[in-house]
Amino acid sequence: MRKLFPLFLCLQLCAQAADLPGCSHRLQRGQTVAAVARLYGLPVAEVLAANPGLDVYHLEIGTPILLPTPVNGWPQRQLTAGETARTLGVPLEQLSNLNPGVDLECLGAGQTLNIPVATPGPPPPVEAPPSGDWQQVTLPDGRKGWAPRATMLIPSPTPLAPGQVVELAQRFQGAPYVWGGMSPNGVDCSGFVQEVFRLSGHSLPRLADEQFQQTSPIDQPQPGDLVFFTTYLPGPSHVGISLGGQDFLHASSSRGVIRASLEDNYFKSRYLGAHRLSVWTQNQQARNP
Repeated sequence: MRKLFPLFLCLQLCAQAADLPGCSHRLQRGQTVAAVARLYGLPVAEVLAANPGLDVYHLEIGTPILLPTPVNGWPQRQLTAGETARTLGVPLEQLSNLNPGVDLECLGAGQTLNIPVATPGPPPPVEAPPSGDWQQVTLPDGRKGWAPRATMLIPSPTPLAPGQVVELAQRFQGAPYVWGGMSPNGVDCSGFVQEVFRLSGHSLPRLADEQFQQTSPIDQPQPGDLVFFTTYLPGPSHVGISLGGQDFLHASSSRGVIRASLEDNYFKSRYLGAHRLSVWTQNQQARNP
């Protein structure tokens, strides 16, 4: 009896852990929400609804994706004598995610495990692109298609010059304001600046005060320089991209990405100054020693 007790206790604890809620999947390299949904046989819309606030355009490796329990519950499989987790034909990672707390190496006949819903067949093949310059895209729901490259914002493989950065920034005009947003679907002030420079092949930190600290102060802004303001917080709490002269682009909390002027009373009284990317300052100094 003393030899059997540890095995009995292990099975009992595993059976109890199988009932624990909170199934989730951590993203691996190259995975999308649609790919995760297919792994578990779930509708993409239900996975998105179970993860409100998830930015499908800026996913990181290791991001936990909550797996919504199907209406009729997860399908279950009762092990028979001789069966193990490795003989079920389901990847161990998926079994582990659907059975949190269960030691898959500690199973016995009669134990029940959650398994993924039967997954659909492979997605239909993508049709050939129309004539012209098109880019294949994958939508958040997993569907694939083609979009004209001229209408897309694709990261530059090499750092762009200031004038090119301004041209790219102007394509964001009309984008809505979203607190914490960092994509053409919605941006806040520093998210707008960071995303424009990311697409331009340059790296900037996320927040306005960090962008202020990691750029070089200048006297007069030129196209592509950053202009900073003190607004809802003391210090640099708002930022825009200079168009040259007095004009600049910024993400307004009420109107989205718009053009404004340093001569506007609101901004004139809150202006902290202009800054330039350090690499641009260094290049300028090299040209004019």
